[in-house]
Amino acid sequence: MKYLLDTCTVSDYLRGVDSVVKRLQKSKPSEVAISAVTAMELHYGAARRQSPKLTASVEAFLADITILNFDADAAEHAGFLRANMETKGRTIALADCQIAGSALAHSLALVTNDRDLKRVPGLKVVDWRTGR
Repeated sequence: MKYLLDTCTVSDYLRGVDSVVKRLQKSKPSEVAISAVTAMELHYGAARRQSPKLTASVEAFLADITILNFDADAAEHAGFLRANMETKGRTIALADCQIAGSALAHSLALVTNDRDLKRVPGLKVVDWRTGR
């Protein structure tokens, strides 16, 4: 496995953002995963919108991707990361911290366009929207 997809990347895919769709379609299933935290955010978004079409899209996406549990190792990385960032005067949303902790725990590049996540020390970030 190489990549952990952030929620914004999955949302781009579901909305049909061309560069993200093409990049994900080129990837082997064994190369990509999402965090259980991202799965929760996707379920939340679909439930909040109460859109049968979005719910079906989310369910189909989740059925075909590896979902990594938020385990003790990811929790340790997330806790250290959040404390480290706060001591530098930077805040990070809890879910973002958990997703970043999962990427760090599994030594995966995080695919995101979230500026906050691009500032996380030691986290390899790639943006499939821009190709960087």
